[in-house]
Amino acid sequence: MIELLTDNAVIDRAGTDAITALTEAATAATFYGAPLTEEQVTANQRIVTISAATCAAAATNAKQHLAAAFVDGRFAGYVIATRHDSSSHELDWLMVHPDFHGSPVSSALMQAGMDWLGPDQPMWLNVIAFNTRAIRFYEKFGFSIDPTAESPHVVPRRIMRRA
Repeated sequence: MIELLTDNAVIDRAGTDAITALTEAATAATFYGAPLTEEQVTANQRIVTISAATCAAAATNAKQHLAAAFVDGRFAGYVIATRHDSSSHELDWLMVHPDFHGSPVSSALMQAGMDWLGPDQPMWLNVIAFNTRAIRFYEKFGFSIDPTAESPHVVPRRIMRRA
């Protein structure tokens, strides 16, 4: 059974060390699918380094929503959704521990983020360009790659949008 917690309850239950460890495991499994330069590896490592602080900030920011999934008490993943402004809603972070890839955890977190953003609202996300599994997953939720959008990230990414 998946238990979803939000905002400060996530920080209280999971703790910052567990957020960092989960992010490290998730990025190791999904962010390194192609040969990377030293600069790209450093960029990926930065994601891990800032993950706990980013989650803590999202938990108290009215423009962000943090939701986390726990399976049988184990911290399985989290999502951060961000309302940048009235016309820019982003599924900002989705991190799922590799032990839960292919399970209902990712879908539950996606739905939690989309529900908070407004399921009838247009939204967007960034995805690692070579992470075809993630791209297929997001397509199941109605997202498609925007061929005209450019992403400024060091590690190649694609912007996906949902009308």
